[in-house]
Amino acid sequence: MSDSPSKSTSGTANDPNAAAHPRAATIFDESNTEVVAAYSQALAAAAEAGGPAALDDVLDELAAVQAEVFEKSPSFTALLNSPLVQPSEKDDLLRRAFEGKLSVVALNTLRVMNRHGRIGLFAAVVAEAASIRDRRRNRRAVVVRTAVPLEGPLLDAVRARLAVLLQADPIVRCEVDASLLGGLVVQVGDLVYDASLRGRLEQLRHRLIEGKTHEIQSRRDHFSHSA
Repeated sequence: MSDSPSKSTSGTANDPNAAAHPRAATIFDESNTEVVAAYSQALAAAAEAGGPAALDDVLDELAAVQAEVFEKSPSFTALLNSPLVQPSEKDDLLRRAFEGKLSVVALNTLRVMNRHGRIGLFAAVVAEAASIRDRRRNRRAVVVRTAVPLEGPLLDAVRARLAVLLQADPIVRCEVDASLLGGLVVQVGDLVYDASLRGRLEQLRHRLIEGKTHEIQSRRDHFSHSA
């Protein structure tokens, strides 16, 4: 993996020493979005070389590293992000922490990102690689929030309805939000569909306020006209 999407990804994915002398970051570097895209595409390509299921396994490994190590060990994360620690020292730390515990692709992802000073983008890269996988498999991530747990036949019915509406395989993550009172809120990317009782009550409240405001304005206009 490298910072440039135009470079071959297979060599660096299997050889963490391929970028022994990374260029220093400058104000002319690519935007974070472009860098994340380059790394995520390289990660997906390297993992998929091991077969269709390999990418799932690698993403699961890296998601676990993010959740169980980086998020729960701030001192470890701070050390990897510290400009006072040499990349070679960080590389030794990564090897000692993960060698034999992670697949070659997963470990090399960490090591190559460290070598280029990109560990701070690790979570974004893993998330984007997962999005690449889902797009290729026509899968859509969906968040469904309900006032009570959504499960059993009702969850199956929601999934079936979403599959028809999205023309894709919905990957549903359920969340419970008691403040919704009833109904559900569905989020697909930036699109939010609010069919909750709280949402309907809020809409009703706005309509009542708008109606009252209109009534007051009409009376003012009537009196002004009469005068």
